[in-house]
Amino acid sequence: MIKLGITGGLCSPDPNRNVFSTKQLCYIESDFANYWASFGVMPILIPNLSIETLPSFLAQLDGLVLMGGTDIAPSQYNEAPIGKWQGDALRDNYELTILDWCFKQDYPILGICRGFQLLNVYFGGTLYQDLETQQPSKVKHRDPLTYDLNLHPINLIQGELLDQLKMNRLSTTVNSIHHQGIKKLAPNLTAIAAAEDGLIEAFYHHQKPKGKIIGFQWHPEFFVHAQETLLNDRPVIEHFLSFCSSKYLNPSFVK
Repeated sequence: MIKLGITGGLCSPDPNRNVFSTKQLCYIESDFANYWASFGVMPILIPNLSIETLPSFLAQLDGLVLMGGTDIAPSQYNEAPIGKWQGDALRDNYELTILDWCFKQDYPILGICRGFQLLNVYFGGTLYQDLETQQPSKVKHRDPLTYDLNLHPINLIQGELLDQLKMNRLSTTVNSIHHQGIKKLAPNLTAIAAAEDGLIEAFYHHQKPKGKIIGFQWHPEFFVHAQETLLNDRPVIEHFLSFCSSKYLNPSFVK
């Protein structure tokens, strides 16, 4: 069984919490765990371990997934915060340490929403801190009331990975739960999908086998909650997981 490491959310000590009020907590969202388990994968939460302990833990994993969550601190891409968007430096440092180790060990890596944005920042890209004020658009990328039921179509870039995997046979609609987005794409990343306003929605690292390092702005684990037909995500997830398998030779026809 593939052992897939998942970076979690972090909660700092909080005196108003009824339990573990003086402790830092690390968590994984339950839909996310169930989603990966549905592929026959063992999702394993990576705790916020000491730098001495972390490598021996990560060495047992077959791949890395960066989960969605809080904003990335603008200082990570050399910008000052605008307004209230300060980011989450605690989680940034936790995830970037894990990401850096896994990248240097040539692990398959998938980023979802925040994780997608973190990959871009790690490889040298930048973000819009708040799309509504910095990049106004007719496309609604976030609605706090409808949350994961906020939907919009995307365009798969012709001839690229998602198009090659024929993911748009049923639909090109995805959920959208983000107020930040890619401003400058990192030099070694290739865009493979975009929203109708041009905002990048998916990419892969073009110096690795196609799809071994990949990111999506949407949340495939929340597709189960939508009534509408959404993008068929299974081909690209299976493609990514094939890189994580110990039996990996060539993951698919995609070159």
